[in-house]
Amino acid sequence: MDGLQLEPINVTVFNTGTRGTDGQRYVSAAYRVRNAGSDGTPSTRARSNLTLIAVSAGDTVNTTAFRAVTTFGGAAVPASVPRTMLPTHAMRFDPSTGRPVLSAGAEDLQVFTEAEIASGSFLPGGGGAPLTYSDLGVQTVFPYGFTVRTLSGGRTLAANPAPGVFEGRVTFSVRLPLQASNTQDPWAFRVVLLVTEDSATRVTQTAEEQGLGNAPVTARAATTGASLVNTLPGSTYAGTVPARCVNEVRTGGLSGAPDATFLIRGVC
Repeated sequence: MDGLQLEPINVTVFNTGTRGTDGQRYVSAAYRVRNAGSDGTPSTRARSNLTLIAVSAGDTVNTTAFRAVTTFGGAAVPASVPRTMLPTHAMRFDPSTGRPVLSAGAEDLQVFTEAEIASGSFLPGGGGAPLTYSDLGVQTVFPYGFTVRTLSGGRTLAANPAPGVFEGRVTFSVRLPLQASNTQDPWAFRVVLLVTEDSATRVTQTAEEQGLGNAPVTARAATTGASLVNTLPGSTYAGTVPARCVNEVRTGGLSGAPDATFLIRGVC
């Protein structure tokens, strides 16, 4: 596991629904990605299925991946609020329906099973013994992240990119409920992520996608050459690419803890 060089592109924020009932805020931040360390030193090897997996470490709030969560006025939000911040694919506001829809080409959310992100499941980039959470310097790893794609929709970043060449793209996205007052809504935050390479090429169909039918995830699986489609409870996907249903995705707390919180928890 090595670092990455990221360069911000834009941030998108919009609200939907009614405050106090179904009101939600969607936040997406898009980045260019270069196959290099954070200091700009290019990687000497091609890297595929780069996935930035959410972790709790350092000063993240209330055993989530989020830190420095503040309102527009700069005040820290209550510690309970980051537990309500849930990962999504990038979304955009559709003015014709007044509802959020998928932002085409930025469906980067990836989910995992608890076994896949357990302590001791990560291998160092140069080879060697598996790394524990203690080795990684994290409290816990969450079974979700965001996968880097190329401009053509593929998953491999070439080795030794020239200076200024950012072949990859990734969009980090969350949704959260609107608070009782707009002065209490989270406005700024940071997320702590672990750079990994997934051994499998896969895509995830989110709950937001399920209402759109299976065409979007089917097309995405074909474009990326995926060998597996992750689905969530409630999916009707039955395409040619094999699927597995991930029945729960933890977003807060330790694995198995009674106070853990989830993006989804159901029966497949």
